Amino acid sequence: MKKLGLALLLVVCWVATASAARVYLNDGSWINARQVWRDQGKVVVLVNRDIITSYSTSEVNLKKTFPPRKKRVKRVTVAAPAPAPPAVSAPPAPAQPQKGGKQLSLPALRTKLPEREPPKLGGEEGAIRKQKKEMQQRLNE
Repeated sequence: MKKLGLALLLVVCWVATASAARVYLNDGSWINARQVWRDQGKVVVLVNRDIITSYSTSEVNLKKTFPPRKKRVKRVTVAAPAPAPPAVSAPPAPAQPQKGGKQLSLPALRTKLPEREPPKLGGEEGAIRKQKKEMQQRLNE
């Protein structure tokens, strides 16, 4: 039972500190924070929900605080070299889709929106329309 309680306590402590960021200062000390980011030549630290502080880059060990991230390598497909032109001219062959890819097309958009009448409630005019008619009649008199 003690082992289970100890294991549970270790997991809870590990989860609580795993989401935190750590700022390493040049004097050897460090600060646990919720978030760390760079802004206009300074390192901004969100210590908790109420406290935000900033340090100059000369005070922070940037290599330890911001470790280099793995770079993602984008795959680039290289087109095969064009074959030599044939001696006899032949009619052009239909274009074939790329290997492993599908031809995508976008749906056609409507050029004109459908015309709609304003909704009618119970066959009766609304209060604003009645008022507008009355005002128009008063002006015409």
